[in-house]
Amino acid sequence: MAQEYETVLAALRRWGNVRSTEGGWLARCPAHDDRQGSLLVLAAGEGRVELDCLAGGCEMQDVAAALRLGPEYVVVAPPAFDDGPGWIWPGYVPSAGLSLIDGEDGVSAMAVALDVAVRVAVAVALPDGQQPQEARTVLVLASPQTADRTAELLAAYGPGSERLEVAAVLGGRGGGQSGLRLPGDVDRMERFLREHRPDLVVVDLMTICPYRVPVESAVRALAELARRVDTAVLAVRDASKRAGWSSSRRARVASRSAHTAAVHMAVHGADGAMALVPVASHGWTVMGGLQFHQAGRTRPVVWSTRSARGRDEAMTGADLARRRPASTSAHRLLSRMLEAGPVPARDVLAAAAAVGLAPRTVQRARRQLGVVASKTGSGWVLSLPDRGSSVGGAPVCDQ
Repeated sequence: MAQEYETVLAALRRWGNVRSTEGGWLARCPAHDDRQGSLLVLAAGEGRVELDCLAGGCEMQDVAAALRLGPEYVVVAPPAFDDGPGWIWPGYVPSAGLSLIDGEDGVSAMAVALDVAVRVAVAVALPDGQQPQEARTVLVLASPQTADRTAELLAAYGPGSERLEVAAVLGGRGGGQSGLRLPGDVDRMERFLREHRPDLVVVDLMTICPYRVPVESAVRALAELARRVDTAVLAVRDASKRAGWSSSRRARVASRSAHTAAVHMAVHGADGAMALVPVASHGWTVMGGLQFHQAGRTRPVVWSTRSARGRDEAMTGADLARRRPASTSAHRLLSRMLEAGPVPARDVLAAAAAVGLAPRTVQRARRQLGVVASKTGSGWVLSLPDRGSSVGGAPVCDQ
């Protein structure tokens, strides 16, 4: 058995104090200061293990990240929800309704969605290590111009499955190509989905929405269609001139909509990595972010560890690279000064002037961050907005 689990044992030995126990091993937990060896590692077959911190109650994903073990080695139990829907990906993508991924400039949200689609179709470990209960049928909707490239991207993930299909049924860009578009073709699309009966539909929201039609209309029609057909739809919006370059702005607007079941962002993460960060969910707690690498536009997504960036930090930091240097500095100055609590406005302006930031630049950054100004007995004070909680619904986010 040791040979089958050599990768896991090598990771455990780096922390020392590894000893055999019934059905597995005990070792030091790398996620907290553990000198007793309180990490229970149980063999789960096929070189995979279950992790359980007996002393600190550490999160399994944090332990796996500290051990540098990918999801192919760790079996993750589905999160416990008091009252949640069925799941395609527990905690992230429900089995019915519209889930949306908004991509930051330079991060391919479609690549993330296709990676999830492949894992669901072939029933391999999901990005956070959870094991799907069964293989699902997946339908990727594409235009004639993008169908071949989408198929090539899926082929890059390895052997495919008869449960995954790419359908070139959407309208293409230019050339007079016509196809299924929303909201106008909602009846035709409903007949198409009922004929194929997929468990999961993956679609680029901007391809399915005609020009001069508000994207919100397509979102509403797609969400209502998903509920009527009782299927999961994972829609993406990569940054573009038409979709909008600001992923945080798009995600905030979508999170306030009653039509989206879940909203995520695909953003730049730490140390050159990228991250999938849940922003809002309806009916369950927002899950933690997940870090990944993407070698190129046509290369697979490789998931690594949990993301240290929370929802608010990801939304605040997203799109900073597209701002002018002075605006970026103003964002960082405000975030740093206000993170501990309210600060007098005169102190903020004085600190900005000391580093050469104009009052107008600070004012613009205040609007973009949603900074709240309040009058007190000693003058005006500035504070960061209260983002609220997403439990039982979308978070409160100021545009």
